[in-house]
Amino acid sequence: MERFTGRTLAVATIHGKERVIGPALVAALPLAGWEAIAGVDTDRFGAFSGEVQRTLSPLEAAIAKARHGAEVSGADLVIASEGSFGPYPPAPFLSCNEEFLVLLDMRDGQVFSHRKVFLGPVFGGERCTSRAEVLAFAERMRFPSHQLVVRRDEHWRAGDQVFKGIDDADGLRTVTEELIVAYGSCWVETDLRAMANPTRMQAIADTAAELSAEIARTCPACGTCWFRVTDTRTGLPCGLCGWPTASIRAHIRSCSGCGHMQQEPRSDGRTEEDPRYCDHCNP
Repeated sequence: MERFTGRTLAVATIHGKERVIGPALVAALPLAGWEAIAGVDTDRFGAFSGEVQRTLSPLEAAIAKARHGAEVSGADLVIASEGSFGPYPPAPFLSCNEEFLVLLDMRDGQVFSHRKVFLGPVFGGERCTSRAEVLAFAERMRFPSHQLVVRRDEHWRAGDQVFKGIDDADGLRTVTEELIVAYGSCWVETDLRAMANPTRMQAIADTAAELSAEIARTCPACGTCWFRVTDTRTGLPCGLCGWPTASIRAHIRSCSGCGHMQQEPRSDGRTEEDPRYCDHCNP
């Protein structure tokens, strides 16, 4: 862990993510401390509210944010995150939040990354034509603890006003009623910036905890940090018939330094699968 000893972690964010990212990494790595980068503009790589479209993949955007943070601050150890929201691919009727965290070491260009998917985020948007519809949507989105964004239409157009960070009933009423009177409807959606969405902030905290734990894991062969999970093995046996299922039974860790690989059981301790997911018991 010599790589991190005594160094300060710089967090590239304007949305308060340093509050959960910094402590998670300092707790696991021998860092001197952490600080948010002043003057960084992470919204230049995309904004959930639509004014700036993201043109990079989530991982690429997180790396770009980290590099931008290094350029702005001169820091040599920078971390940044990027999130996405949408249908969960294995079950499209569910929504999910995908978070990426990237730690960039400018001393040698090493990039440490981690991805985590969360089901059931507080996430959505709706066209409303009345105060009753606005209030019903707001309640479903856990307003006011989860803030809202309001604009004229679902898709932002140049010149449109965007009202972000709405966290009180009076403010929500004023903005939505003005738009409904003027245009007959308004678009209301969750504010997905981390400081405005506690559920997402917790997701980022969990991702940071996992990233720091992975980085702190050292290779048993050469001692290089980030002895991380790079692959999986399926075949978790059915709890009823013992038939191998498509579920993960083991993880494969590998070292980027010496190439050493090691198989280990699932981290949750599960040794068998529910028969519902067995092709033999439930074809």
